[in-house]
Amino acid sequence: MAGRHYTLTFPEGQEPPVDAFWSVTMYGYPDGFLVENPIKRYSIGTYNEMQRGDDGSLTVSIQHESPGASQESNWLPAPAGRFYLCLRMYNAKPAALNFDWVPPAVTRAE
Repeated sequence: MAGRHYTLTFPEGQEPPVDAFWSVTMYGYPDGFLVENPIKRYSIGTYNEMQRGDDGSLTVSIQHESPGASQESNWLPAPAGRFYLCLRMYNAKPAALNFDWVPPAVTRAE
């Protein structure tokens, strides 16, 4: 929702286990269409050059407004209203298929 900020953090070494690539895609609710945004980014994942935290973690910022130029590399723009996310894992490793690995929860940032 507008004004709310969310994060999705993968601890170091805990990104989706794949042999190809992974991505998180943003969709508007209830229409299910990709969300138009000023940076024309509809998903974020393996092929994006994201900044890692000092501890090696990878945090995706999910919000309507830009988090600022220095943090836009990790920004997945959200609509002002409701939305949903889809995590895609291409050529997923057995850990993802048998649920030894589960994705972290999206959390509301303060």
